[in-house]
Amino acid sequence: MRVVGDGLIDRLSRLSRKLLIATARLGVHHPKSVLALTLALTVIAAVYGSRIELSTDLTDLLTEKLPAARRMRSLLDDYGASEPLAIALSGKGSEDVEDRIDLALAIQDRLREHPSIRLVAGLFGEDPWALLEGPQAEALLLYLDPEEIDQLAVQLTPESIDRTVAQNLERLQSPIGPLAARLIAEDPLGIARFAFRHLEALKGRLRLVARDGVLVTEDEQFVITLARVEGSTHDFAFTEELLGEISSMAREELSALDLEGTAGVGLSPLGADNGTIHIGLTGAAAIIVDYRRILAHDIRSISGVAFLAVMALFLLAFRRLLGLLIAGVPLVVGIVWTIGFAAMTIGHLNVFTAGSVAILCGLAIDFTIHLFNRYLEEVHSGKDMIDAFGEAYGETGSGILAAAATTAWAFLAAGLSTFRGLRDLGLLCAAGILLSLAASLLLVPAMAAIAARIRPTRDRPRGLASFGLGPVLTVVVRHPWMVVVAGVVVTLLLAWPALRARLDEDFRRFRPQTAPSIELQTALSARIGTSLQPVLALLPAPDEEMVLERAARVEAAFDPLVHSSDGVLAAVMGPARVVPPPSRQRAALERLASLRADGRLLPAEAERALLEAYRRHGFRIDERAEESARRLRDMLSRSSLLSIEQARYGPLGALIDDLVLWRGESGVEGVVSCYPRPDVGTRELVDGLRAALARSQQPGSLVGGRVLSQEVKPVILRDGARAIVVSAAGVLLILLVAFGRPLLVLLTFLPLVVGVVASVGLLALFRVDFNLVSISMLPLILGIGIDNGIHVVHRFMHHDEEDLVGVFRHTGRGIVMTSLTTMVGFGALVFADYLGLISSGVLALLGVGATLVTAVTLLPALLVLVHVRATRG
Repeated sequence: MRVVGDGLIDRLSRLSRKLLIATARLGVHHPKSVLALTLALTVIAAVYGSRIELSTDLTDLLTEKLPAARRMRSLLDDYGASEPLAIALSGKGSEDVEDRIDLALAIQDRLREHPSIRLVAGLFGEDPWALLEGPQAEALLLYLDPEEIDQLAVQLTPESIDRTVAQNLERLQSPIGPLAARLIAEDPLGIARFAFRHLEALKGRLRLVARDGVLVTEDEQFVITLARVEGSTHDFAFTEELLGEISSMAREELSALDLEGTAGVGLSPLGADNGTIHIGLTGAAAIIVDYRRILAHDIRSISGVAFLAVMALFLLAFRRLLGLLIAGVPLVVGIVWTIGFAAMTIGHLNVFTAGSVAILCGLAIDFTIHLFNRYLEEVHSGKDMIDAFGEAYGETGSGILAAAATTAWAFLAAGLSTFRGLRDLGLLCAAGILLSLAASLLLVPAMAAIAARIRPTRDRPRGLASFGLGPVLTVVVRHPWMVVVAGVVVTLLLAWPALRARLDEDFRRFRPQTAPSIELQTALSARIGTSLQPVLALLPAPDEEMVLERAARVEAAFDPLVHSSDGVLAAVMGPARVVPPPSRQRAALERLASLRADGRLLPAEAERALLEAYRRHGFRIDERAEESARRLRDMLSRSSLLSIEQARYGPLGALIDDLVLWRGESGVEGVVSCYPRPDVGTRELVDGLRAALARSQQPGSLVGGRVLSQEVKPVILRDGARAIVVSAAGVLLILLVAFGRPLLVLLTFLPLVVGVVASVGLLALFRVDFNLVSISMLPLILGIGIDNGIHVVHRFMHHDEEDLVGVFRHTGRGIVMTSLTTMVGFGALVFADYLGLISSGVLALLGVGATLVTAVTLLPALLVLVHVRATRG
């Protein structure tokens, strides 16, 4: 029973048939005119396409509908990147560590003069001596608890001061004298050690030591300097030039210090154990430069592999060298048109759209395969070129239009995503399918006509390779029930693992795994005990005092995650580590005032006692000695709070600027950086931080790539489910329009569903997780996999004189060929350097392969059992 009558749909069908036949005749009769027209359009598209850019912008992964994404974008605006540029000096370990420290300090001096570089004061721990300089020096006792101040007061009597100075003299005269000299000069009474433990809490479980203004791993394999780039790291030309300048500076300083070594992004090109000094660059800026280079290489390599592979398959199947011209020219033209379209509409390619050319190579060649295969069939039956193409376009062309419509619709459905990169992929590939279809319809007859002039002899029957379909179809036709039962059993067996398929939402899968910068970052993470990619807790507050109070409570809530054996953090750094919260400062001031009031802590007496002890034990009373005594008096006399604004003018100012963001009239925002342990999973990390933030009872939000990954999971699942439903609905509607009968729609669609379930089940069995891109492959498999069924059913219903074996002798071999080329196009993604794209290629291979198997087994079995031809009418 037909549900679509002989009305508008039938008239449109007849009109499309006439247009298709007219297109074929135009190409045969006027091949040069067609070529001239397509050449002109191709040149225009190529001009526009040459302007297309490669985007490495992280915002391609974001969606404004998520609060975490908006916070992430704001963070990128404030910082330029969530991770700093790391300059890591490797060498011979302890043997040359002092040389590397001197080299790092020389590079720092050069970087301070660079307008686009700001040195980071201490992401992983600050040199404690910074507390003895600037405003922190006078406020040193405000870092202490009241109990610590009581302990200190006992050590500041004249007798205790004299005893301590005498001990200092003994230490200076001992073998460790040179090492103790600075400590004794700057802090003769050891007051700073009480405050050091508060600042050293920044280190956490990190295997790092602050030495002379640089960071050194505990095994002394790396000396590290950290910096932020003042400018957009996504500006490739700017970032590449900047990294080049830093590398040049490093090489110049190597030469100035008469050291041998190398400099550049990543680990040493000579190998990790070569013994020479290497200044390696990593972090956001270096990764983005690597990212763009690898992205450009991947686009070229996977596109080239896909094109050459489909051409080889075409030659293998058709066994005609001139066939390469007939197939290759329309394919190249369609791709150039698509790139031109992308340049005009999207303007860039990114990691999501990097595989679009390879995908189109595998899909767009299908149109030529079916048209050329049918054309050869008609020629071998005795028709001339005009009639052969007329028959091919009039009949096979209708199936091609339906197949192109389902594929384009599937891409559009996949593009109904909240992620811009996936929307770009959907639009680009949908347009590419339609443009490639137009190129094939125009150029296949024109190229065939030109090929006939090059080689005017009549084509002899060779046809497509059989692919072993004959024996398969014989078994299917003889035992349809066995095939159906086998299909049901396999589907049920694979449905269980399909239901347990997992989604990997980690955005790090879209970073190039073999990039030199990431290899160095991985090496640093192993040595340090954390990555350079923290999760940030943003704490809004109306003023500076409140932001410090909130930060202190949040830092305290996060500390157990550092110190427990099963904790998820390696270190926590926040503003209250650098400037004590006002409540702690007031408690310290009250205890100081109390001790001064009862005479147990007298600032002027302590100053005099220290100077007298210096004289008594033979120390020279110079400006430095008088400064240390005056600093002692000022510490003990302190009666006011240390504000963030005051601390910013000292040596810790740059660090404070990284930890406190001023928001104008809306107040300030504290930044507490949480550095995860290397082996901690995203879910465990984010869940642990959220629970700790909730326990602190402070308003705040977590920001970072791993937080975004966790929050984006439900969005990915929702987008994927919507895309699948929309794709399936569109495919069913197109089938209904194409066939006009619900029974044919059902018979064509059921094998597709079985193939999709099987592919997901196999993916789970192979332990390959879904991700942001691969989950979008499911609606594509629906739109692509249905093409096989469309061509089989279309041929079967229009050739009553052919049995199923005869149908598959012609169409069946064509769908095998087109499936293979599609698998080659998607399969080229496995050569990419991004795990996210690789898993997408694997899923597409499984999906297209599974739907091919069901199209040549389950579908013909159902057609035999249902006797669909007998039910027409």
